[in-house]
Amino acid sequence: MYQKPDRIQAPDLKTIESVNYIVPEKNTLINGIPVFMQKGGSQDIIKFEIVFKSGSYQQQKTLQAFATANLLSSGTVSKRSEEINQLWDFFGATLQVDAQKDIISVGFVSLAKHLEPLLNIFFEILTMPVFPDDELEIFLKNRKQKFLVNKRKVQYLARVHFAELLFGPDHPYGKVLQENDFDNLERVDLVAYHEEYLHSGNAVCFIAGNYPENIIEQVNKIAEKFTWKKVPPKVVKSFSLQSTKTSENKIVKDQALQSAIRIGKPIINRNHPDFHLLSVTNTLLGGYFGSRLMRNIRQDKGFTYGINSAIVNLLRGAYFFIGSQIGKHVKEQAVEEVYKELKILRMQPAADSEILMLKNYLTGSFLRSFDGPFMQNERLKEILLFNQDYSWFDSYLEILKKFNAEDICRTAEKYLREDSMIELTVG
Repeated sequence: MYQKPDRIQAPDLKTIESVNYIVPEKNTLINGIPVFMQKGGSQDIIKFEIVFKSGSYQQQKTLQAFATANLLSSGTVSKRSEEINQLWDFFGATLQVDAQKDIISVGFVSLAKHLEPLLNIFFEILTMPVFPDDELEIFLKNRKQKFLVNKRKVQYLARVHFAELLFGPDHPYGKVLQENDFDNLERVDLVAYHEEYLHSGNAVCFIAGNYPENIIEQVNKIAEKFTWKKVPPKVVKSFSLQSTKTSENKIVKDQALQSAIRIGKPIINRNHPDFHLLSVTNTLLGGYFGSRLMRNIRQDKGFTYGINSAIVNLLRGAYFFIGSQIGKHVKEQAVEEVYKELKILRMQPAADSEILMLKNYLTGSFLRSFDGPFMQNERLKEILLFNQDYSWFDSYLEILKKFNAEDICRTAEKYLREDSMIELTVG
């Protein structure tokens, strides 16, 4: 007999004792690239990805890494971009390129039966790109137009200039894109970056999904046809953190209808032993829809449609931020409420009901992040890039089981004091 669910009483918290990790199988491709494989799923779908351990942090010119990655498929020694795009479409796949500050990821998702022809295209664009001048010109023209549009948006200005305030204008994490950067980039810059960083000695391969048992043989059969120069690892230049000494910063845009706010600071990254508790503390503050910032500034005050806080993990640093777009006439009140919530976070322990709701959310979110081979593959990439192993997730599970209100107050006092924040308002 059907029983109507109780919409008033929250379900009991189910403690997670463990997670069924898809233990990766490690191998090495014929070109020397280490490969990690995670088999799972009921459909014959495969995700194939190569991650290069370099990004904009290593570039000599602004836009160099981003343009190199995104123009890999603009033409090879034997194919023009139109032919390459038609082949991807024919086999129902899309090249996925993600150029970040610390890594460049290039991959695709496809049916297993199309793997061989797609790998031919994939390795060709990785090893034999020519970066045609006309394609580069069109790319830079389009990106420049998008940049000029973004410069009129307070949210964009807040994001890029806040990073500059945190890390310094000369730090790779804090450098702000300028209009003339689009005019200074040349084809030789892309060729140089490709040769120095996008090679087999700087790469890791990930395969996930319901792949065939002989997949390594399939991949090696294709990979051996393409010569991939292996360059010795380059020494990565280190940059010192040069955060602004000014706690309150403003960018005035009189024509803007709204203001954007950013409040935050450089902080510990995921290799620090306190990170798990800091992550939990951040979630309570502004990391989900039921957070304190959302309840106060959206639901109670009606100052914004949304406000959130987050910790951004980078290989050579990390930062915490609170961000939102606010009505111009209430931005001062909104900022005041943010600092009020930061103070409450460290001064007043949360009620048992709030801790229970937080644990329910974090438990469900953690389980969803391991749902299926593709999601598990993303988690694997995270721990490998930070030189971690699955014990990192196990330690997080232990924190979920035992953290309490006092732990959150203590963590907020240590890392999220309101008087330690850097503030930026735009608008």
